[in-house]
Amino acid sequence: MLQITPEVETHFATPGGSSLIDRPQEQAISGKGWGRVRKFVTGQSGFPKSVFFIVGTEFCERFSFYGMKAILVLYLTNILLLGDNTSTAIFHSFNMLCYFSPIFGAMIADGWLGKYKTIVYIAQIYMLGNAVMCLTALPPQTTGHPYMIGPAIGLLLIGVGTGGIKPCVSAFGGDQFKADQEKEIQRFFSVFYFSINSGSLLSTFVTPILRHDVQCFGNDCYTLAFGVPAVLMAVSIIIFILGRNFYQHNPPTGNIVGEVVKAMGFAVKNRFQNRSSPEKKQHWLDWAEEKYGAALIEDIKVLLHVLFIFLPLPFFWALFDQQGSRWTLQAEHMDGRLGSYQIKPDQMQAMNPVFILIFIPLFEGVIYPLLDKCNVPKRPLQRMAGGMTLAAIAFVFAGFLQLKIDSSELSLPGPGQSVVSVINASPCPINVESKFYTGPIDVAGGTKKIDFAVGDYDIKFEPGCSELGTAQPFSASLGSQLVESVIVYSSANQLQALQVKGHLEKSHEGLGKLSLGYFISDTNLPYNLTVSIEDSLRVYRTHVLLNNVSSSLDVEPGQYSVYGVPVGNASKVLLGDIDVKMGGIYRLLIQPANISQSDTIRLAIHTEVQPNSVSMLLQIPQYIVITCGEILFSVTGLEFSYSQAPASMKSCVQAAWLMTVAFGNLIVVIIAESQIIDSQAMEFFLFAGLMGFIILLFSIMAWCYVYVTPRSPDLQMHDTAGLVTNSDMEDPGTVGYQSFDDSAQK
Repeated sequence: MLQITPEVETHFATPGGSSLIDRPQEQAISGKGWGRVRKFVTGQSGFPKSVFFIVGTEFCERFSFYGMKAILVLYLTNILLLGDNTSTAIFHSFNMLCYFSPIFGAMIADGWLGKYKTIVYIAQIYMLGNAVMCLTALPPQTTGHPYMIGPAIGLLLIGVGTGGIKPCVSAFGGDQFKADQEKEIQRFFSVFYFSINSGSLLSTFVTPILRHDVQCFGNDCYTLAFGVPAVLMAVSIIIFILGRNFYQHNPPTGNIVGEVVKAMGFAVKNRFQNRSSPEKKQHWLDWAEEKYGAALIEDIKVLLHVLFIFLPLPFFWALFDQQGSRWTLQAEHMDGRLGSYQIKPDQMQAMNPVFILIFIPLFEGVIYPLLDKCNVPKRPLQRMAGGMTLAAIAFVFAGFLQLKIDSSELSLPGPGQSVVSVINASPCPINVESKFYTGPIDVAGGTKKIDFAVGDYDIKFEPGCSELGTAQPFSASLGSQLVESVIVYSSANQLQALQVKGHLEKSHEGLGKLSLGYFISDTNLPYNLTVSIEDSLRVYRTHVLLNNVSSSLDVEPGQYSVYGVPVGNASKVLLGDIDVKMGGIYRLLIQPANISQSDTIRLAIHTEVQPNSVSMLLQIPQYIVITCGEILFSVTGLEFSYSQAPASMKSCVQAAWLMTVAFGNLIVVIIAESQIIDSQAMEFFLFAGLMGFIILLFSIMAWCYVYVTPRSPDLQMHDTAGLVTNSDMEDPGTVGYQSFDDSAQK
């Protein structure tokens, strides 16, 4: 799902330059930005021409990324036929790669190719990955025999591609402005941020429609749903290259991230080599001062002081990023009806960017001023703890909602158990005698689902009318963890029985499932019957033999007419109507109406599993809460980080921030693959409980944290509101910071 912070300022700074990372964060995301968007669209912004190409590039790239990501977990479960836990692990492994790879993209751009060439070259890898994903949705992948190698290559290329250009695009946009264009850069930020959110919002709404409402190769059209993001990525590259003659190019200035790593490595190496020396250093990093200089070493000390507070942060992202995995899988078991429109499970992810666009102006204009007046929470780390608390509350909501969903569904039988039912498709009432059920069953009636031990059981049937003869005892074999139905019907005026497999597991795509039984012979319908299930837009066809049951058929929710198709040119026969609902599993039996009208067709509808009854709209509260938590946590967190880090270390802070997202996804992979909890509701509560522990730990760390202040007396930092002010950033190359030791003494 949409994540503000890595997108608002996803790039690496160059000390003293016009890099966007050095600009005021609170103005970049202010509610005033929407007026700036209007000026940009109408050409009244006064921006350089090059900026229009960069914003267009970002919009198309974000559409491509979030569109592909929105349908990914359903592709893994429905096309690649992976389990929920494995699909969740793959989804978050991919997300982890997307936030590890920006470090390498920044290194390439800063130390070798420059931003323009890095974007052009890596974007082509990105586009190739999208094309591979599109091709993996073609047969034979969709015929029930999928291979993982193609999707694995596609996701690897996309992860490298999106991460590789992530730190470059917004920074390249900042390079188009001069150092004295402070206000223009602020306006650019608002427009750039709007393009990110609008691209993600549009794609998370449209791509599920392309997947679900278009059919190709006998299945949901994942080929089209992956193909459109691939095309948008190609358009993104074309737009970017078209602007090449307008761009301001800054040469590579060196890689500060690499310098920091080298300095720390040298300090460790030098300390080890001098372990027998009587010489003592105040700090272990001082062992690198002779090679890298006192200024860089002091900046690294401050950086490590800031990064220490980052240690608990990955757990927030572990919860937040499950919107695209566990929460989407939860929505599959819910009712998406909204009037005549059916909400797709993967469309619920669009709630996050919708609420982001609504809440950021609200927070900036109302909530933050109100919190400042109430003095709670005042300091940035307190606000971040508040965001983490809201994330935990959102997962408590998700857990209780999952309990409600679980209570509305039938659970699969355990080991040594089976589920059995008896259905009467004969024209007479019958009496049944068996170990698992004894009693009468009316015409077109049936028993409830009965849990019973596995084994072979004899069943006796007695007709309730003299026209039919008594059936021979029937032996039903109940298998472990299977669902069985015994259908009683008449043939040659004699009761007969047929045992068929049933279904309890709902469709992963929010569809209904139908199977048809054909148990009437005194009509002009053929022995091998074609059944057509139709509405004004769709037609489903299946075949069933007399006195048999068809295979299961996935059907879109809606109201349908069921027709039998006779042999020759005769008109099709209306058998009845059915209202198919999301998640419902139905068995339709074509049988005689009764014994006096044995040639009159009756369509008996047996609901094997009740449809989804919990509205998908009940997920909205948890989306609202976690979005508010995101604003408190991630926006404030970046502002805090930038205000605390030395100007030369801001790119390292950005790298570390993205790494917290990556490690957060790693936490989900570990928990999903360990499968320590079978219940999804209990897993949600587990994440909420673990987050509660992390909040306690983070609160202790925040209470002990000593804020770093600038050396210059006229650059005092206000740590209670905006965090990064215009005066702080007027000359980022010259601002000095006290070391941790100095600030601690104060």
